[in-house]
Amino acid sequence: MSSPFLLVSAPLSGSVSAAWNQHPAIRFGTSGLIGNAVFFGLDKILFPVILRISDSNRAAMMGASKWMNKNAASVSFFLAYLLDIGLQHFLNAWLVFGLDTIGSREQYLSSLATTYTAYFGTLCGSTVLQSFLLQRGISHDIAFAITIALGSLVNYIVLTALNAVNSAESSESSKQIKTNSGGLAMIPSWTPKRAARVSDDVRLLTQIHTTGIRSDLHLL
Repeated sequence: MSSPFLLVSAPLSGSVSAAWNQHPAIRFGTSGLIGNAVFFGLDKILFPVILRISDSNRAAMMGASKWMNKNAASVSFFLAYLLDIGLQHFLNAWLVFGLDTIGSREQYLSSLATTYTAYFGTLCGSTVLQSFLLQRGISHDIAFAITIALGSLVNYIVLTALNAVNSAESSESSKQIKTNSGGLAMIPSWTPKRAARVSDDVRLLTQIHTTGIRSDLHLL
């Protein structure tokens, strides 16, 4: 006899699984939550390190001590974001777009470069926004949360658009080289340019063949 718990949990798990597969926004949100948790931890670790560096003699000699001490929160935010992009790239591939998007070394490096390109604008904008909020007296953690919430929305829109463009380009490339059921390349489409090229090749071969016949008759 099935327990009530199993009768309720079975359709519930099925609906959750269906929602997970059908809505990339849910997967992206999950990926973002994991990435942002790591991002928050990196920021917490880097912030005191930046402060210590700003108080060091070396930083003072370089004239950067005062600036780094004043903007330590923004510097740690920028560096933590920069480091977290690599992790977020993997999480997006794993949870959102599929691991097949980084299946080869070329695909991995290409998609990583695309991710850094897409996130770099958000990185700069988020750093400026976070610095602005801190200057207005908002606490470090609240400024971090506001900045990340807005940045995640922008990143989702940008990455979804870029992934759609990459998918369209891949689909177009696959259409250019069609294969039949046996895996052999099919005959390329017949175009006026190709027809003219083939006609020239036939004319050249005919001239060579005719010249060879004349030479043989002359020898006879």
